[in-house]
Amino acid sequence: MMSWDVFVMKEKYDFEAPEEEQPPVPPLGQRDEIIEKLTRRLPNLDYRDKAWGFLEGEGYSIEFNTGDEELVHSIMLHVRGGGEVIERIRLVCETLEAYALDTSDSGYIDFEQPEAAEQSWKGFQRYRDQVINQDN
Repeated sequence: MMSWDVFVMKEKYDFEAPEEEQPPVPPLGQRDEIIEKLTRRLPNLDYRDKAWGFLEGEGYSIEFNTGDEELVHSIMLHVRGGGEVIERIRLVCETLEAYALDTSDSGYIDFEQPEAAEQSWKGFQRYRDQVINQDN
C-alpha cells in the first residue's frame, strides 16, 4: 500500500551542495534509547520489533523504519490513511531533536508554519485515492 514518506534526521542536509562537501550527518542515537524516548512520548507506539515501530491513530497509521543497526542515523516514517498526522511527526522530531524531510517535495517540514506539510499530506491522499480509483 502507498505511503507518504517522511525522513527524520539529526541535521538538515544541503541538497544544493556537492556530496563531497557535505559534513557527515550525526546519528539520532542508540536504537534502545530512541525507542524508549519515543514510546514515552507516544504511548500507543508499538515497538515489539525494534526495527519497525507501529503507531495507529484516528484514521491513520505510521510505521517507523528504524532499521537493524544499534546506532540509528535516520528513521523513515511511512504514513498511511488520513487524519491529522503533522502533530505526531512534530512530536517525533521534538522528542529526538531532529528534522523531518517530506520526501514528496524534498522540503523540510516547518512546524512553526505547518500549512505546506498539511498540503503535501493532503496532496498525497488525493493522489493515492486517484490511483486506487483507477485500479477499480
